[in-house]
This record gives sequence, C-alpha cells and structure tokens, in this order.
Amino acid sequence: MSSCITISLSLLFFFINFEGTESAPTFLRHYCPNATLFTPNSTYQSNLNTLLSSLSSAATDSADGFANAVVGQNPPGQVYGLFLCRGDVDAATCSNCVATGKQDILQRCPNRRVSVIWYDECMLRYSDGSIYSVMEQVPSITMYHTGKITNPTQFMQVLRETVDDITARASVGKSGKKLAVAEANFTSLQKLYTLAQCTPDLTVLECNTCLRATIAGLPRGKQGGRLFTPSCSMRFELYPFYNASAMVALVPPPSFLRSPPAPVTRRKGTCLFLIFVLC
Repeated sequence: MSSCITISLSLLFFFINFEGTESAPTFLRHYCPNATLFTPNSTYQSNLNTLLSSLSSAATDSADGFANAVVGQNPPGQVYGLFLCRGDVDAATCSNCVATGKQDILQRCPNRRVSVIWYDECMLRYSDGSIYSVMEQVPSITMYHTGKITNPTQFMQVLRETVDDITARASVGKSGKKLAVAEANFTSLQKLYTLAQCTPDLTVLECNTCLRATIAGLPRGKQGGRLFTPSCSMRFELYPFYNASAMVALVPPPSFLRSPPAPVTRRKGTCLFLIFVLC
C-alpha cells in the first residue's frame, strides 16, 4: 500500500522476566489483513491446521529456534508458515510460545489467509504465498517507554554505535542464528542493553538491510524501545532483558565497552506506548 496508517495505544509499563519458564508468553501484537479470507471448512483451513500443528511439533526440538513448513500441493489450498523464537530463550520456552501462538493466532485472526503474531519470546506467521527466504518489512511495529533521556545526544551516540555493532554481527549469523547482543556503558552506574535478530533464512545482505531499516525507525530520546517486522527485530533498554548466560555460548560479546558520559535519570512506573504502522 502506498499510504501508512499509524495507531497509538497506551500500555502499562512492566518488566519482563527473561528466564526460561513455563509461564504464558507475553503477547505483543498480531496482524491479519481483512482483505485475505478463506472459506470455513475449506481445504485451506484444513491445511492451515495441519501446518500449525507441524510447526508446533517442530518447536519442541528445534536447536535454532526456527522452522518453516508448507502444506498443500497447489493454490489456493497451499499454506506456508514459519516461527522464530528469540535467540536467548530455552527450548521449553520456545515450544511453549509456539504452542500458544498456534491457538492464539486462529482466535485473533479468524478465517485469515495471511497472519502473523508476535510475543516477547517468539513470532509465528503463515501465508498463502511463499514466505521462506523472503525479506518482509511490513508491517512494522514500534514500542517505546515514555520516560525521557536527560542527555539524548550522548545517548543516541552510544545507541547508534551499539546497534551498528549488533547489526553487523547478527547479519553474519555464524552460530546458526542471526542474532547478536551487546551492552555498553552509558553512565558509571547504567548500561545500555541491545539485541538484534533476523530469521535465519535471510542472506547476510537481506538481514543487514532489514536491521538497517529497523535502526532508522527506532524511537529517539527514549529510555527503551523496540521495532519488529516479520523478518527482523531490534530492541534496546537500560536494564537486562535477555538471558546473558545463554548468549555467551552463541554470540561472542563486543570487544569493548564505551566510556561513561554524563549521568542520565530513569523514571520508574512510566507508561509504554505502542505504534502500529502498516505501509
């Protein structure tokens, strides 16, 4: 579509526990365009149910937290799907998230031929067209904290350098996952934590392109935020939000930490805003 629609929602700010648990995954957003519908009890619906069951089963033993599947021989009954779990979560958390998404996506997107659902722990999507090895940057969803940074110029400099670093490392994806994290000293008492991830079916260039576009859309002057699309995501916070111990074996840490600039204040109990952009 040539135009963009922006919807702002207010959510209560909360901390997310990143430790692997069996608790329900944290829902973020879903996307299911009304223009693409299938007929109830059709071949497409039958194939979709088979596809989602197949992906849920694959998540139980997926070493890379990613899998794709195709069900059906020919259009219009053919269905394509995939899931991607956040690179630091354990297998049980990944499996639980995809299993939840399998049920949730059908309830939130009834009779839709194209749908995607995001949780903090995973992303699940399906379509009536091929989506494997296809970079998708629409829809684009941004979430951010309303708390302001007192030294935004210095903060943006540190953030820019850090996300440039994780973009380059995530694009290469030597661990089997296109994922990278980094932390940088922002003040003598505060660190900036960042994470970037692409679906591993993308090429190095496609992952880099997707993440570069994500950097351009990150919120400015905020204490934390994220932007995610069907193909890649990026997040930054002033508190640890990923499992650092799980990342040690996957991704080598950056070779340096930045020197602390002027102090910054962080307000607790603020609100979180979500911006949903369809282009």
